[in-house]
Amino acid sequence: MFRIFLAIVVIAAAGALWVLHGAAKIGVGYSAKQLCSGVFVSHLPSDFVLEKDIVPRLKTVAGMDRFAKAKVGETSATVSILTATATASYRDRYGCTLHAEETANPEALEQERVERSATTQTVQSNNPVVESAIDALFEEPPGGGRNTLAVLIMQGGEIVSERYATPVGPRTRLQGWSMNKSLMASLVGIQVERGAIDLSMPVKERLLALGTAESAVSKVDDALTLQHLITMASGLDFDERYLPGDDVTEMLYGGVPMWQVPLAQGHRVAPGQEFVYSSGDTNVVSYLWQTSLEGEAYADWIDREVNQRLGLDNPLLEPDISGVQVGSSFAYLTARDWAKYGQWWLDAWHGRDAVLSSDWQQLAAAPSATADFYGLSFWLNTHFRDYPGLPENTFHAGGNSGQFVIVAPQAELVIVRLGLTLDESAVALAEPLADIYAELTKSEPLAINVNQ
Repeated sequence: MFRIFLAIVVIAAAGALWVLHGAAKIGVGYSAKQLCSGVFVSHLPSDFVLEKDIVPRLKTVAGMDRFAKAKVGETSATVSILTATATASYRDRYGCTLHAEETANPEALEQERVERSATTQTVQSNNPVVESAIDALFEEPPGGGRNTLAVLIMQGGEIVSERYATPVGPRTRLQGWSMNKSLMASLVGIQVERGAIDLSMPVKERLLALGTAESAVSKVDDALTLQHLITMASGLDFDERYLPGDDVTEMLYGGVPMWQVPLAQGHRVAPGQEFVYSSGDTNVVSYLWQTSLEGEAYADWIDREVNQRLGLDNPLLEPDISGVQVGSSFAYLTARDWAKYGQWWLDAWHGRDAVLSSDWQQLAAAPSATADFYGLSFWLNTHFRDYPGLPENTFHAGGNSGQFVIVAPQAELVIVRLGLTLDESAVALAEPLADIYAELTKSEPLAINVNQ
């Protein structure tokens, strides 16, 4: 009897250790990646990144924060929790990658940090209604946790007002998380219109043609297309719950080529049957898009085709360990540059952009076959679902922790909100945005600057 009891105890202890190690593995992956990008991409103090981003998330897993040990090197960040350790390293033009080698120049990093910390004049509207609404977006609710870092309002291609929370400023790159999905859809749109890829492209057939091993796609339905992936209707059996052992946490922090993870899961339902939000879908899209560039480095392609044309301030779109841009999650831009992407989408919607057509952007901002609230990786205001005070054709890019780029085409309005909000219900955008919209649409629209 004692032996049976002892065996049960040993098995239970082993199971508990396995669960703890799994949680620690994800915890160190998240922490090392966020610390590296926060320090070397955003140029924020490490204490700020730990206090506002990392520690609050570690606390959600049985006090995991008490076991965390962090170290920032010259071009890398390492975090240890219990038996797990992870390191993320910085590379020039590509930011931080988990489980990658260090190749950056510390002197160049320090020079960039100094340059980006230089004072830049901000814009205030002198409109009490607008400024009061922005006050509300920064005000902390009882218990705190809103952590708004930046709000920027642009109308007619001109900044109406912008505000930042210390230590963030106009030249601080901030992570958009899943706003990267909307950007990836736009990059795909350019290649679709050039005939380099097609929304109806059979994914399995394309992957095999690229030399992907049959075993890697054996569970992929022949009917799966690029459009299924970009509208979150792949039917792949991919969990996005952000718990230890979930597909999404293994994908983002497990150190493998990310696009391969969702494909290995097979299908829960046939493609095109239902909407299920999946970062895995987008990372397959990202790989397929990147293979359409004919070997050109993705950072060079994006700089030439988009960023330089829009006048962006050195954004960083980070890759996974295989060199594929993490289209689901890892883009870092200033608030002004996120607004310029919003203006790009606005101009394209109106047919004013030379690269991205009105047909594409209006398709991207229209309900998909499986969700009336989601298009081609853009969220929609159908039935005034998200923003009762804004028009129904308003659309937005949205990301974890309360990242938003909101586009209201009729009012020529772009609104950016960036932050580190653990409970996203605390962001509370709807009422302040309704006040801003009502105030800014009382007068004639501002002159449109199509070069923004």
